[in-house]
Amino acid sequence: MIEAAMYVALGFCTAGLIGLAILPAFYRRAARLTEEALRAVNPSSYAEVRAAQDQARARHAVELRRVERQLESEREKASKHHLEATRMKREVEALERSLQEKADEMKARQASIESDEKAADLLSEEVSTLKKKLSEAEKSLAESWTNSAEDKPSSESEESPKDESGWMPASDTMALATITGLEAEVATLKAKLSKYEPTVAGEVQAERDEAARSRLAELEAQLVDTESKYISAQAEVTRLSLVLESSGSAENEMNADLKEQLNRISNESSERLAKLENKERQLARLTGQVKRLQNDLAGAPALNDLRKEFRKLADRVATADKVLVTKKSAQAAPAPAVSKAEEETGLAAKPKRRVKRSANGASGTEKRSAKRTTPETETPAKSADIASAAEALVSRIVASNRGAQPKKSGEPDAVVANQLSEDSAPQETKPAKQKKKDVA
Repeated sequence: MIEAAMYVALGFCTAGLIGLAILPAFYRRAARLTEEALRAVNPSSYAEVRAAQDQARARHAVELRRVERQLESEREKASKHHLEATRMKREVEALERSLQEKADEMKARQASIESDEKAADLLSEEVSTLKKKLSEAEKSLAESWTNSAEDKPSSESEESPKDESGWMPASDTMALATITGLEAEVATLKAKLSKYEPTVAGEVQAERDEAARSRLAELEAQLVDTESKYISAQAEVTRLSLVLESSGSAENEMNADLKEQLNRISNESSERLAKLENKERQLARLTGQVKRLQNDLAGAPALNDLRKEFRKLADRVATADKVLVTKKSAQAAPAPAVSKAEEETGLAAKPKRRVKRSANGASGTEKRSAKRTTPETETPAKSADIASAAEALVSRIVASNRGAQPKKSGEPDAVVANQLSEDSAPQETKPAKQKKKDVA
């Protein structure tokens, strides 16, 4: 039971260790992927920020141009419909004017017909009066004839024969003339009335009613058509006005969104520009410090001398290394010949000589090791001398610069001294390590 529990615990521990071992890899991969995604989405340089701004401006310009074109097209449609509505209004007004003119014309015709009817009534009244006058004239003529017949015997005896030609009185002749004229006028009026009474009245009335009905129907149809066109034009105008208002609201919303995006992008760009300016200021400050240090280093003659001495020391070290390499190659060349000679002599010699040779070989190996160790000990000694000389030069230059130069130039000298001390530190440690190796 305990063993099973131990195995289970060990399994959990190993699984946990494996998970802990694998977890950093997954974490690094997730961090790398998220970093790449963020770099792909967000601009990381000033050029990318400018490119994103230009892209947003271009997108906004394209959208704004599209909306402007839609607005222009809607305005053109609205203007066309407005012109159509005005044209229809003018047509309606023209039709109303023509209808009014036709109505006035019909009224004038009706007035003329009424005047003709009145004239006919007057003529009939005049005919009746003339008839009455004619009857009265006939009565008076008959009375005059009767009176003239009664008065004729008395007048014939009294009058002379010379007055026989004027037997008829003047009043009778005048009455007779008027009677004949009136009879002729009555006859003509009767003829006219008999001619126009049966046909003209009915035909004129029928034609007038028919023309009035047809014209009224035509005008009513035109009025209905124009009213329907006017109503449709008004509906189209209202629809276009609503479309314009909706397009204006959509354009305002789009402009607001674009302004918000531009403000956000401008804020981000300003922040990044501020960061970039800070980095540029830091870079300029660091470059100024580097230039000042370079000028201080170039202006210090002691440092120039130190550089020259370091170059000389480097040349000396290089020449010493070359000499050591040549000595090692010269010493390593005769060693194989000696070993061959010893082997030949060892093959021909006796066992006693072998013992001596072993002793001599031991002494030879000691000599070889001594010879091999001598150049190795010489090189650390030379490097130690060079390091001590460099330290002495550095300390002397630092001391002179501390006393001669102002406080401002003291900082670069300290930096140079630290660098030189750091450069000389490995030179000091190398000989110590080499000494330890030689001792071992």
